[in-house]
Amino acid sequence: MEISILDLNITASNAIIVTVILVLFFLIVGIKISKADPSKPSRGLVLIFEMIYTFLIGFAKGQVGETAVKYVPFIMTIGAYLALANLIGLFGLIPPTSNININVALAVTTLLYLMLSGVRAKGIGRYLKDVYVGAASAAPPVIKQLIILINIIGELGKIISLSLRLFGNIASGALLLALVSELVAFLLGSIPWGTVPGFALSVSLLPFLNAYFDIFAGLMQTMIFCILMMMWLKTAVVREEA
Repeated sequence: MEISILDLNITASNAIIVTVILVLFFLIVGIKISKADPSKPSRGLVLIFEMIYTFLIGFAKGQVGETAVKYVPFIMTIGAYLALANLIGLFGLIPPTSNININVALAVTTLLYLMLSGVRAKGIGRYLKDVYVGAASAAPPVIKQLIILINIIGELGKIISLSLRLFGNIASGALLLALVSELVAFLLGSIPWGTVPGFALSVSLLPFLNAYFDIFAGLMQTMIFCILMMMWLKTAVVREEA
């Protein structure tokens, strides 16, 4: 029990570190944008931020539609948090997303945002009808109630889908890296580090695994999380044909 509490404290601390870094980053970018001259071409950090923002707007419009612009700030915030949280393993820190509690909190926050966005876009009556009833509105009462129950379970299943997918991939990657590190340390006990085999083992295997699990897998899970969020956002905010 002490280990789990310790792990939770560590990941919570790392989650706070990620939050502080992002807040400082967005504050700096906001200050630079406010001071930028719109009559001159953007440069440096402002240009990079504009390119990312423009890309996200185009991508979100392809998923959600023309109304996606108003939802991009939230999507960008979640994406930036997940990307940084998954990448801090490169610096020897435990990724916050390797803790299921952090992931459930992110999933619940995302689901609440989807629900509130849907209610704001359609009104509570139309939102409930589109999401929970759908094409079953003309079905017999028993079938209609069954479909509503299935849709409610499906909404709650989004929390499980988002949190467990992220947790499973990030936690398994961190565990595998720890096991491989122990294996390398054990092998280097019998293979002198200064020799060619020992040096090759230490500088080729671990960096490759770090590049895959901390960079590729981390960014891939960030993209999957955001794509799923936009797919569900479209269902929540886009009016279905009557």
